[in-house]
Amino acid sequence: MHLRKVPGYVWTFIALVIGITSGGLLPDLLRPVATGTAFFIRVVIMLVPLLIFVALSPAIATLVRRGLAGRFAASVILWYVVSSALAGLIGLITSSLLFGIPFSSEGSGAWSEAVSMLGAFTEQASASLPLLAILGSIILGGVAAWIDPLYRFLSKFEKGISAVGGKMGYIMAPLVLLFGITLGVRFGAKMGMGHYLTMTVYTAALCSVWFFFYVFFIIGYIAKRPIKKTLTEYYIPTALFAAGTCSSLATLPVNLVNVKKVGVRDEVADFVVPFGAIANMNASALMYVAYAPFVISYVFGMDLSWVTLLIATPALVLFTIAAPGLPVGMGTALWTATLFASMLGLEEPMRSNFVVTWLALSGGLPDMFRTATNCTGDGFSAILFDKYFDWFTPGRAKELATTQV
Repeated sequence: MHLRKVPGYVWTFIALVIGITSGGLLPDLLRPVATGTAFFIRVVIMLVPLLIFVALSPAIATLVRRGLAGRFAASVILWYVVSSALAGLIGLITSSLLFGIPFSSEGSGAWSEAVSMLGAFTEQASASLPLLAILGSIILGGVAAWIDPLYRFLSKFEKGISAVGGKMGYIMAPLVLLFGITLGVRFGAKMGMGHYLTMTVYTAALCSVWFFFYVFFIIGYIAKRPIKKTLTEYYIPTALFAAGTCSSLATLPVNLVNVKKVGVRDEVADFVVPFGAIANMNASALMYVAYAPFVISYVFGMDLSWVTLLIATPALVLFTIAAPGLPVGMGTALWTATLFASMLGLEEPMRSNFVVTWLALSGGLPDMFRTATNCTGDGFSAILFDKYFDWFTPGRAKELATTQV
């Protein structure tokens, strides 16, 4: 009975530590397990374009449909897109400077490298499929926004992914255990844990940058709300719950209650926070752009340039807007790792090892930091829009003023 009360994220973290340690201490014995895990990920990678297409199409359609609902809804959507793009830019600049990433690869200009990389996508079907899935999703989503039967058909697939995401929570600890074993076999117990702890500190530091941007600039300077009250009554209880569940959707009821406690009106909170839980993961946009230099150049010692990051960033922003609700970042993390593996031209078995390593390093504690920052970003956005809500609905403001008189 007592074991059932242990939060799922605790089991996930324990499984990861046990996996890394056992894989590092018994590499020869557990190498077949690592090989089998890599094969499993290879199969999953083949399904990634389909997952992108199925999840992104209804999300794009929903964005278009909601964007036509009025000036307020369109502004909320625009804010989430712009803030995610800004977060991705911060991640790109910070990580590139931190890891000394050159603008272009040595011996080639920026233009020739970009052309060469795009040419690799046209030559390799497996490399181009993720980008083709994004393009197809945008087209189909735009069409579905105007055709109700098609929109309902796509929405059923979106709900199916969410249902699968909920059931995956039961198998995440064993799956993360396999990821940890693979990481331990590849890098050893000491280096594997070193990489993971470094990733955790790295994630916490970058999430803190986004936290200070929201709290002191958006809340304190623009919205002009008391920072202490916002932190104690909204941020701390919401962030702790989000970190414990590692799910924006599971945190949604708590997020709504807490943001209303600090004075956000119902009609603002009830639109901004739920929509943000689905389509706003700007902390993930920041982190997954920043993870690329860490994993590619620091962990694997491969060359990486600004050109590669600039080409990948728009796709990563789209990923975070339409990521399915899968635990441990299995949506965005899997898509991002697969995209970079394709852009770098990695072949098997390096391709699967790269994806497994990315998933293992970005799960557990880093996922807790990302989820807490994503969820509270939704609430902070609701506080911002509550400040200017009367500007979006001048007719309603006059009606309320007349009623009060």
